[in-house]
Amino acid sequence: MNADDIVTKLVSLNDGEIVDQSRLHKEAYLLQKCGARFDIPFVYHHYGPYSPALAEGWIEAKAGNRIEVERKFGSHGVGYLIFRLVDDDVDATKYVGALTTDHARDLVEKMSGVSATILELAAAIVYLRDEEGYGNDVLNEVKVRKPHKATHNRLVGANDLLHRLGLNESDKDAPVETTI
Repeated sequence: MNADDIVTKLVSLNDGEIVDQSRLHKEAYLLQKCGARFDIPFVYHHYGPYSPALAEGWIEAKAGNRIEVERKFGSHGVGYLIFRLVDDDVDATKYVGALTTDHARDLVEKMSGVSATILELAAAIVYLRDEEGYGNDVLNEVKVRKPHKATHNRLVGANDLLHRLGLNESDKDAPVETTI
């Protein structure tokens, strides 16, 4: 699956619309960690895992008239993007990377049910734990990097999401810090 296919499929799995580029990146990263095997690289950026390839993918998907991209501005003047599906045939495929479409849809539904901040924290936890090797000290690192976002209740929500996605350390039979 190339990056524009990934973007188009993710928008489709989100009922034809994703609000915010950050959500697009976090969902793609977490799906990859759930076994989608997109084979696109991610780096740690301001809001957690970010893929330059995925950013190019939405540009390609827009150029191919598979999605529409609208720029809006929030209450503080900060811009964000809304991705909308144009290509109605995207759901015809049986797979999202290495995941079945039904399994990917279930995972995306779990992610879409949480706030952007909890999704960001969950993706940051997995990235810092798995890619940067913070292991059991990952929550302390998240608190350092995201002091205003990493509140107790949000970290509990992020941990719950990771558990529902099967990405919590304890889901892998590894020791994990149990206090948040």
